[in-house]
Amino acid sequence: MNRFIFLVVLLYVLIVSTYAQNKTKSQLEADFEKYKKEREQDFQNFKQKREAELKKMGQEYLDYYNEMTGLKKHYVEKKEPEKAQVVQDIIDYENTIAKSLGYKIPERAKDKVVTKPEVYKKEDFNQETEKANVDGKAPEMPTSTFKPEAGTRDGIPVLIPMLKRLAKITSPFGVRIHPTLGHPIKHNGVDFGTGRGAEVFASSSGKVVMAQYNRSYGNFIIIEHTNGTSSVYAHLDKITVFKGKTVKKGEIIGYTGSTGRSTGPHLHYEVRIKGIPVNPKGYLAETK
Repeated sequence: MNRFIFLVVLLYVLIVSTYAQNKTKSQLEADFEKYKKEREQDFQNFKQKREAELKKMGQEYLDYYNEMTGLKKHYVEKKEPEKAQVVQDIIDYENTIAKSLGYKIPERAKDKVVTKPEVYKKEDFNQETEKANVDGKAPEMPTSTFKPEAGTRDGIPVLIPMLKRLAKITSPFGVRIHPTLGHPIKHNGVDFGTGRGAEVFASSSGKVVMAQYNRSYGNFIIIEHTNGTSSVYAHLDKITVFKGKTVKKGEIIGYTGSTGRSTGPHLHYEVRIKGIPVNPKGYLAETK
């Protein structure tokens, strides 16, 4: 009898244990499915937010390009050929980047073109806080530095393009007084006050799609990376790579200088997505 009772109890325990395991397994599966759905929704929300942010920056970039075309027209009409040439060199630089990366700057809306710049005082602008825009009003500050998505650093320009001790930003991304024109114009990158002859590194692996000279930006390099990202390095004293060359992350591509229209030796550095300049600050994640 005792043996029989023992077997019954053992069978009951096994049944309860099996049921509990099955229930736990089902619960785990249900929790996993719930987790996947939540993560998928999070990803979709991130994707939508990023697309909206890039669209907004794309429009801001077109507005900037419009301003340049309008500004050139203004200087031509005012018979100021030197300033008109400065603006034309900026336009040529933008068109070179777009063409090198395989993008086309869309047709501009006529009503967006700035044809008559206002008079501004240099002290009205603060480079660190970027408080003024081309209309003399406070611009909407970016809510994001457009960092690359977590886990996607391969092929993305995240390496600071010079030694850490030299990586001090002296002019940030945003509107500033143009050093030659004396007019507030969008600065599409960041400047590092490195001095002359500092090594410049490729911020990620990629292909050199342009290495040439521009009268405003001097010797400059464009490297195409992955997922539509690219990086630009300007005012170089010397370029050590050539168009078509494949470079590795951290490879020396040139040396800092003051070529083009520059007030002193430094590196002008840009990060672009599908040809649109974004704030490089969010990408400066790794040092050498």
